[in-house]
Amino acid sequence: MIRIVALSFGLSLVLSMGCTTLPDDIPGYKDNCIRMNAEPIAPTDDDPHEGYKEVYACDVEKSALKVPYPDGTVMVKESCPHGPCRDGELVWLIATARKANGSWSWNEYTRNFKDEDFVEILADESVCTNCHKKVEVLDWIYTLYQPN
Repeated sequence: MIRIVALSFGLSLVLSMGCTTLPDDIPGYKDNCIRMNAEPIAPTDDDPHEGYKEVYACDVEKSALKVPYPDGTVMVKESCPHGPCRDGELVWLIATARKANGSWSWNEYTRNFKDEDFVEILADESVCTNCHKKVEVLDWIYTLYQPN
């Protein structure tokens, strides 16, 4: 299956052999990880991840949610196009950042409908790092932990 997904930074060709799902350690992130933002993150004009966002920190203790984040930390950002994800909206984008050996690696997954599997967006990681470089002093992560 070939899907073309329009993103704010241009067109990205998404290739998938059959169904693609999220990585094994991502399903259940809402229940097993720590939500970083106290309130939904509203869309902005220059945001490459359009829609309302929620950010979760996985595989890290709450006490370690400070800059710099420890190796092994996995950040999961979900985006919903029409309203806050907390209101049961369609999660159409999942972006992950994984820290290992002091560096982050980035992946994005998308879908169009709730009953559809996610497919990986095959964009060069430089798309992510070029944007996140703006917050290099915050260990490349825009959303700081805000206790609820």
